[in-house]
Amino acid sequence: MANLIIADTDVIIDFFTDTVPVSDEILKIILEKRLCLTSMTVYELYAGVIGKKRLNQVETLITSVPIFSLGITEAAIAGKIYTYLKAKGKLIGHRDIIIAGICIANGLPLFTKNMTHFRMIPQLDLYSVSNENR
Repeated sequence: MANLIIADTDVIIDFFTDTVPVSDEILKIILEKRLCLTSMTVYELYAGVIGKKRLNQVETLITSVPIFSLGITEAAIAGKIYTYLKAKGKLIGHRDIIIAGICIANGLPLFTKNMTHFRMIPQLDLYSVSNENR
């Protein structure tokens, strides 16, 4: 799994809407065959889909990249993240916690624009457009 990068929903939306610089970075990662998603991001992409063009974009993407799912290990890590954040009084959304759990369990960085939430999770490696991990 060397060099794979899990993309969060927000950066995939930027890719679909050609919002630079994120869209350029996602294209680069796709061309390098390093892009992957979580099953939670697949859910979020379908949940917000409007129109045939966007549906085609979602379906093309999810059939061409690896998808990491929520298994027992991922769920346990996500549960620990929830407990940690709740104890600190800094809870974030359940879907973001699950995405983080999947990333940590698989040892993969997350490419997201939502740094404020995800930086609160100590073991999570974050990827940015500048290619600098946290």
